[in-house]
Amino acid sequence: MAIFGTSFQIGRSALQAYQTALAVSGQNIANLGNADYARQSARLAAMHGGLTLGGIAPGTGVLVTGLERHVDAAVEARLRAALGSRSGSTTLHTQLGRIEGLYNELTDTDLSTQLSQFFGSFADLQTDPNEPAARSRVLASADALLRTLQRQRSGLVDQYGDLNLSLQETVRQADGLARQIAELNGQIVIQEAGANGGAGALRDRRDAALRQLAELMDIQSREQPNGVVNVYIASEPLVDGTRARGLTTSPDVADGLRRLTVRFADTNNPVRLRDGTLAALVQARDTHVRGQIDQLDRLARGLIYEVNRVHSNGQGLIGYTTLTSRYPVVAANAPLNSAAAGLPFPVENGTFLVQLRDRATGQVTTHQVEVDLDGLNGDDTTLASLAQTLDDLPGLVARTTVDGRLELKADGGYELSFAEDSSGVLAALGLAGFFEGDSAATIAVQDAVRSDARLIAASLSGAPGDGANAGRLGSVGAIASRLLDGRSVLDFHGLMTDELAVATAAAETGSEAADAVYSSLLSQREALSGVNLDEEALNLTKFERSFQGAARYLTVLDSLSGELLSLVR
Repeated sequence: MAIFGTSFQIGRSALQAYQTALAVSGQNIANLGNADYARQSARLAAMHGGLTLGGIAPGTGVLVTGLERHVDAAVEARLRAALGSRSGSTTLHTQLGRIEGLYNELTDTDLSTQLSQFFGSFADLQTDPNEPAARSRVLASADALLRTLQRQRSGLVDQYGDLNLSLQETVRQADGLARQIAELNGQIVIQEAGANGGAGALRDRRDAALRQLAELMDIQSREQPNGVVNVYIASEPLVDGTRARGLTTSPDVADGLRRLTVRFADTNNPVRLRDGTLAALVQARDTHVRGQIDQLDRLARGLIYEVNRVHSNGQGLIGYTTLTSRYPVVAANAPLNSAAAGLPFPVENGTFLVQLRDRATGQVTTHQVEVDLDGLNGDDTTLASLAQTLDDLPGLVARTTVDGRLELKADGGYELSFAEDSSGVLAALGLAGFFEGDSAATIAVQDAVRSDARLIAASLSGAPGDGANAGRLGSVGAIASRLLDGRSVLDFHGLMTDELAVATAAAETGSEAADAVYSSLLSQREALSGVNLDEEALNLTKFERSFQGAARYLTVLDSLSGELLSLVR
């Protein structure tokens, strides 16, 4: 009767195996809509042994030896890399688009328009320099220009801060995912220690966490023989078995702006970011937003210096009775062109004219003042020596203030003006200028000019109807500036917007290319790991018939065993 024992074992094993196979297909179908699920199949193997009366050993049935997840590790690794590239490119393109939106170019309120209108207002003033309305229009166009400059810079600073916040939140997400992967590593080791492929759901969750982490940062992963996955960032471990090192951010201040740096929590060493959302956020913040802030400040600085150089050499409808420089000197006894002096604008060897006009008679007395900055004989001009030279001029009192400024006062009944400054010292000190400040954040119209538009220096000679200097001021936007790499104010701004447009277009192209690569790899993954309803329907039919066949086989065996027992009786 041993033959029946073996035969019944064959049938029972078949029922159990195909019931398991049907359950696996059911699990696949149930997870059809689960994007993180990897298709599984039951591994079937024949059971050996089981002798017949004739000494033949057909086996003892069929056995499910384990579950197989249909995953290609190489495709998964490439898919994770593509996810990082796509996420990084999309993030960068979004941030560059935000800058373009802030600049709002090709509209009536963009900076190009405001610059053109500002310089154009001086051209109008040249036509009628004695007209108060024309002077008011100069101040109005200057105010509109400054509002645009300051609005754009403020918007960039806000975006810089927002990128810091996004960076901080993204690091929290990455840290949470790393900890999740480490925790899943431990669960998978325990689950698979006593089961054959029984941790498929846990592995799906871990693979999903790896893909999410790869979107945030460029990672590499290596699976170990015990089933854990170690995760690396630029060859440095982030997840080692069941331990995650942790990620954090630390603040520092760079050029007045608070900046967050991504670091490992255990060593505080900086994390090298090469791709993904985090790398794109850092690139957008440090390269593009910070770069645009610096460029906008350079533009404003060049505008201030070039306008003031021309303005300080002209005359208004009235002159100055008192005048205080807008830019303090750090060391009054240091040469004015030295770093120790601390002036925001360059000064060079040259001369300028001081003009003192008798308001009663109209007579003008002119004095030439030398600015010696040739670096020879140790007698280069300092703030203190310049004040002494000016104070020695008849009709003028000059002194330095405690905060390093130059203060000038004409004698009673006299007015003060300047001309022919080849040294740039007037613009560098901020004497008789139109603007003050040294960046897009600090640029402003000088208080004296704002309080009395008659001080706008439209004239070169001081004669009634002379608008020659206003014409020169109107041309400043097209004149090459040493502070702008030899470009004019208008050309420098055009270069800024062109470079931004090129960077935005490149980011868009990169995003589209990365998306195409990702879509291709996703299709490859779906072909292997995705659930196919047609295929699963065939499997259901096959396993159902196998189960039915095993049941029929057991029915036949039961009938035969009954007949045999009846013969024995």
